[in-house]
Amino acid sequence: MLAVDRDQALAFRVAGHNVHARTDPLTAVAACAIQESPPGWWRVALHARAEGDVDSGKVLMVNAMRGAPHVVPVADAAVFTSALVPGDDGLKALIGSLVAKEVTEGGHSVREAVDLVMGAAREGLADGALGRDDFHQAMRERLPDTLLPWCRGCQSHHVRPGLWRALGPLGVTVMPDKATYALAPAASAEDAQHRSFPIEKSRAELVRRFLRCFGPATHTQLASWAQTAPAYAKELFATLDEELEPVKADGRKGFVLCGDVPRLEDPPAADGVRLLGGFDPYVSQPDRDSLAPETALRKRMFPAVGRPGVVLNEGELRGLWKGRKKGDRLDIEVTWLGKEVDIADEAAAIASLRGCETARVTGGAGRGA
Repeated sequence: MLAVDRDQALAFRVAGHNVHARTDPLTAVAACAIQESPPGWWRVALHARAEGDVDSGKVLMVNAMRGAPHVVPVADAAVFTSALVPGDDGLKALIGSLVAKEVTEGGHSVREAVDLVMGAAREGLADGALGRDDFHQAMRERLPDTLLPWCRGCQSHHVRPGLWRALGPLGVTVMPDKATYALAPAASAEDAQHRSFPIEKSRAELVRRFLRCFGPATHTQLASWAQTAPAYAKELFATLDEELEPVKADGRKGFVLCGDVPRLEDPPAADGVRLLGGFDPYVSQPDRDSLAPETALRKRMFPAVGRPGVVLNEGELRGLWKGRKKGDRLDIEVTWLGKEVDIADEAAAIASLRGCETARVTGGAGRGA
């Protein structure tokens, strides 16, 4: 069995995410989708992976992995939505165990609750897209009280996020704009001609995309990343049994695609500096132990709130950063973890993406613009 060290595994993932060298925008999005949370940050992630902007007609935003909004290719949407959905026995994982417990205590099976929410959304959005507040009002008008618990944060009754976020994977809703919901396009015969992967093949492709970006990995890590049932993730891995190669990464067993073994053995060198947001797909990899081996560092990188971004230089973690807008300037404070590097150009680019004219870097090298 091939054995690789932590550095090889991370270099493999850096290349899988196209962070080692910029590619075309659609290829960058298609690798494993890009999370659009917090709002606006998907473009920062795209900048780290690609030159230029993506054709807006070729991507859409939808609640996908972990219920979070993601930008996905239109042609591959099923890979990042319907492929996440297990059978009835696994729906508990899709909506979250606490939500599943709550709906059960309210007298509904998880399947019944999901069906009711799907039906309410289809009716409520039949006349067009709705903003968040209007969407929730439409759901209130159509759902039983047992599915509308009191939310202390909102000071209102509304359907739990685990249920309405599942509408993306279930193929009911998309997000045409920030905090706006619309019915997903109907899967007509004409639409099918533009889909790279029919639904029946999307599950296998989900595993391939996951392993190209996050391998060596296991089915439990897939379940964590996608927020789906571990048993279902195991079934997905089993469908690709002949395509999988077992390897040991830093002493732990995982899998990569057979065709990716050469890239794992000799990962391509990463070029230049990248500033990644705290919820960037690479930073959000399920194997946090490899990304940040020290417990203290993991706590700093993944706090409950206020997650920092990371500085990569030639693919290696060099620092943590936080940005704050001050008028038309973006202030970036860096905490260096290794040798300081010049990040002025990347800071200026991110400032522009965040709607600022200039950037100021503090905390080390790269003060600028």
